[in-house]
Amino acid sequence: MSVRVRTFLCLSAVIVCVSLVSLTAIAQTPSRIHFSRGATRVTARGYLRGVNDHALFVLRAKSGQHMRVEISGRGATRGVVIFPSGKQDGGPGGVVFDDDIDETGNYRIRVTESSMANAWRGSFVVTIDITTGQSESGADLARYAGKYPSELFRNEPELKTRLRDLLGANYGSFMSRLQTEMPIERDGNVLIGRGCMAHQCTIEESILAIDLSGGTPYVAIKSTRYGGGFKIFAEDKNRVPEALRRAMQK
Repeated sequence: MSVRVRTFLCLSAVIVCVSLVSLTAIAQTPSRIHFSRGATRVTARGYLRGVNDHALFVLRAKSGQHMRVEISGRGATRGVVIFPSGKQDGGPGGVVFDDDIDETGNYRIRVTESSMANAWRGSFVVTIDITTGQSESGADLARYAGKYPSELFRNEPELKTRLRDLLGANYGSFMSRLQTEMPIERDGNVLIGRGCMAHQCTIEESILAIDLSGGTPYVAIKSTRYGGGFKIFAEDKNRVPEALRRAMQK
């Protein structure tokens, strides 16, 4: 065998090996999942080509939050949630994980076909809910009844972070309408904090409602920029507490 032929064969083998490594790396690279601003639910789609195939997703979550992962597909599935530390939890398709999490970092979700059912090929959907966990629930926030919103924000920085995510560009408008504060009240299982711009009460106001069952915030801003009425900001506008609507009518 000539030197030229041997060189060609060696180069071909190297190219094949590099290609296989590259394809493997691509196959194992997880798809990053991002939550829209203020959202607590996101869906991701994938495709499985057989019982030996798998799909990987990755998302960032914080200790104390509650994660729920549900998988549905054209056939039987199995899902595994891999914590930042490497520990795992999961099970057959449907709801594969539903619990508070105790680590902050990147969580991977691995989806495969179930080896206990008939093989299939097709698409699947992963639905992920990330909400405030019981460890961060409003039970601790209830102690702020009778105190002022500024104290609540000072001692609960994560609440301010959540409000920034919820309100986006309207965060400054919300805070500027709390210059004149009123003591926080409790209406059933909801805390109500409110305030207004100096010398503009009843015209430029902010109301914050916190559901004590999970610490979920809801906001109503009253301003001439909204035609003189209130505009509601909520992660889920179908669950706005009646306590907030009552506060808006006062």
